[in-house]
Amino acid sequence: MGLATTVARRSLLQRPGRTLFSLAGIALGIATVVAVVVLDHNTIVGLTGPLRAAGSPDIELRAVDGVTELDEIEGVSLATRYFQADASVSSKPPGAEGRESRKRAGLVAMDSALAPQLGVYRLADGEDLPVHAETGERGVLIGTKLAEKLEVGLGDPLWISRPRRPGKKVCEDGVLIETEAPEAEPLELEFKVSGVLTREQLGRRAAGMVVVMDFDLGEQLYAGVHIDRRWWARRDTGVDVERLKSTLARTHSYELNKAAVLGQAADERAFRTGVNMAGLMALLLGLYVIFHTLSMSLTERMREVGTLHALGTTRAQVGRIFLLEAVMLAGSGAALGVAGGLALARSLLTRGITTLGTGKHVDIFLVPWDVVVPLGALGFLIALVGSVYPLVALGGTSSVGALRGDAALRDTRLGLRFHLLYALLLGLILPGAYFVVVPIVGEATTELVIVLLSAVGVLGLLGMLAMVLPAILSTVAGVLIRPLLALFPFAAHMAVRSIRSSPARIGVSAASLALVTAGLVGLKGMTRSLEGEIEVWAAEAVQDKIWVRDMPPTSFDDLSEHLHTYPGVLGLEKGNVRVHAPFLIMGVEVSELAGYGPCAEDASLMRSLSQRQGMILSRRLAKDLDYKVGDPIHLSRANGVVETFHVSAISDAYGHYPYPDERMYGLIADDHMEAYYCVDAETVTEVAVRLAPDADQDIVEAAVFDFHKGPHGIHFRTGQTVLDDHLADIQRDFTLFDILIVLTAALAGLGVLNGQLLSALERAKEVGVLSALGVTRGQVAGMVLLESAAVGLVGGGLGMLLGVLGVPFVVGSLEKIAGLSLPMTGAGPWAWIGFLGAVSVALLASLYPIWRMNRTDAVRSVRTG
Repeated sequence: MGLATTVARRSLLQRPGRTLFSLAGIALGIATVVAVVVLDHNTIVGLTGPLRAAGSPDIELRAVDGVTELDEIEGVSLATRYFQADASVSSKPPGAEGRESRKRAGLVAMDSALAPQLGVYRLADGEDLPVHAETGERGVLIGTKLAEKLEVGLGDPLWISRPRRPGKKVCEDGVLIETEAPEAEPLELEFKVSGVLTREQLGRRAAGMVVVMDFDLGEQLYAGVHIDRRWWARRDTGVDVERLKSTLARTHSYELNKAAVLGQAADERAFRTGVNMAGLMALLLGLYVIFHTLSMSLTERMREVGTLHALGTTRAQVGRIFLLEAVMLAGSGAALGVAGGLALARSLLTRGITTLGTGKHVDIFLVPWDVVVPLGALGFLIALVGSVYPLVALGGTSSVGALRGDAALRDTRLGLRFHLLYALLLGLILPGAYFVVVPIVGEATTELVIVLLSAVGVLGLLGMLAMVLPAILSTVAGVLIRPLLALFPFAAHMAVRSIRSSPARIGVSAASLALVTAGLVGLKGMTRSLEGEIEVWAAEAVQDKIWVRDMPPTSFDDLSEHLHTYPGVLGLEKGNVRVHAPFLIMGVEVSELAGYGPCAEDASLMRSLSQRQGMILSRRLAKDLDYKVGDPIHLSRANGVVETFHVSAISDAYGHYPYPDERMYGLIADDHMEAYYCVDAETVTEVAVRLAPDADQDIVEAAVFDFHKGPHGIHFRTGQTVLDDHLADIQRDFTLFDILIVLTAALAGLGVLNGQLLSALERAKEVGVLSALGVTRGQVAGMVLLESAAVGLVGGGLGMLLGVLGVPFVVGSLEKIAGLSLPMTGAGPWAWIGFLGAVSVALLASLYPIWRMNRTDAVRSVRTG
């Protein structure tokens, strides 16, 4: 075993506390960021998997006014014509025996040149469709079950036609009279089996009895027959969902596959981006720990270095010792971090905690090694760079100075340059590399880029402040202790002396606590603003409302007439008259809206709804899709015909239902709902009852029970309950952020602990001398506690200040990214909670160093120190 390996291994094993806590800092930082990335990956893949199984494209489009060509649309990267119908398939040529055994199958026709890129099918065998326009070949893809039924394989011929229409007959005087003769044999074309579909996506349709062919060939089969031509399109992931919807809605009726937009809504993007930034913050703190552990351990080990020099060890050999020790620490920490991150991610998933909130259970666990391995390597390499400073600092050390213990870190210019270099590395290079490995969620809009750069700037500023100008923070810490000199003269004097002699250690510890405190205050300020937004929305949408559900089928007109006989009832809204086309559309009895909301102020709105195909949009929908009063909205009727409505008003006063809870919806007259979607608007099983502000809410329950002659399992829900549930959802969904804050607080505590522990090891001789002179353990503890308290006060105070000042920026950024209108409520009591938390973490981090110092053998420390 070589000298470097022997000395490095001995150093790590003889100082188990320093080694353990250094490893913990590196591992915890890498584990947090790995957990975040793996959690997000499994959230998206796990929740989209079942949605992708249906074989639907990202977007299905219908054009307005008979448009037959699809112009370039922002947010659509690829589009193909398509239609679906039925087909009659035979493996026997015309005139051959057994033709009567033709099979009925589903038919999907699309542009063969673009079909493979849509990702709506997979091949079990064979190859994709030949491009008919270029080759003239008639290829077809068939489902597995159809291949089994017809006993055909790759290259075999198939004869396909549309099903033959039977004649029409009517009953007259008990006799069926033929009014239209059966259709002659339809066109039949010969195809060659190009491929067999797997039993998923399109291959699952019609239980595997399906054929996929070129669009032009499908049109030939259905020549002279009306087909519903549409477009299937693939979403451009570089364009945000809201901009895509807004663009599509101007000219098309559309349906978005939920799998294509899961995690891409504005609020979901903001949530996932925040989680990624929290992971980056944890990684930065972890690397802080390794850098300062290595640089401060140099001071503590200078006599060892001097002894090695005196015994003939070269500077290169000493350098290899430090480098090997750094490799062992960083490598072990990275490996433990990756393993711990995977375990943490799996644990969170099993508890329903995801990057889209809580309560979403994911049944898979996949590891994106293409992201995890680079993250682990990134942490390892940057931690390794931190070992360069001790190596460079050793370059000019004399053996005599090293043996005296006063030659370490004397070149302040060298130290300043390297601290600045490492601060730039952590504040700029690392975030840049991080966002290369972990891509930005959604479109890289100007607003999002500004937000991310600002957040990275704050991280870099704190890093530079701690590394480049540590004397500022240490001076402030010393000033805070001076008033205690009268009460605790020895402990306060020694604490001030220690702070002055180790400004870098104090600066980094304070900056770490400041970063966590600022994060906590900013996060809680943001959640308070979200809660404020919910309360503002609830004042219009749910206040003074009672939802009644699980009624037996009930005549809406009769129920309305009965309830209006009770005082304080302003109107009723129908709960089960709804469709999705493409967002939630609710049908309303227009006359019921006259007593409240915008219709009470402007009667012309009711005429617009009932006579001019008007629509009332919720505020969230109008903001997200950029709708304004008067804008057209194109909706597909049940028969595929596109109808154009116009925005009559934007309000949350009508239409919200807590089951399902949805704030993006539109309201149209129930007459239109019946005419266009064949929805029964006369019979209801759930309604919302709007009451006057001073009405007794218990009156609704009494009135409904009176109408139905008993409870009959009917359930009621008040507006206050809905508001409370929304507020509870915010707290529950931000559980992941709370966990990340706790992990980063633990990292900051480890930073403080490492600093105090290295200080204790460095001052072992001094503590031994003091103990021999009669200094008590309580005085030693007081010295460390005062120093830690000062660090906590400086870090907590700085973090509280940054957090309070940063709340408006955080809330404003969330408004831009998520498209929300948020009130500015501030951090409230959380600013002081964060401050006190920083002080508490600093004090807790001092307990192990105190225990370590008080169990030091005074005689041994003086002799060997």
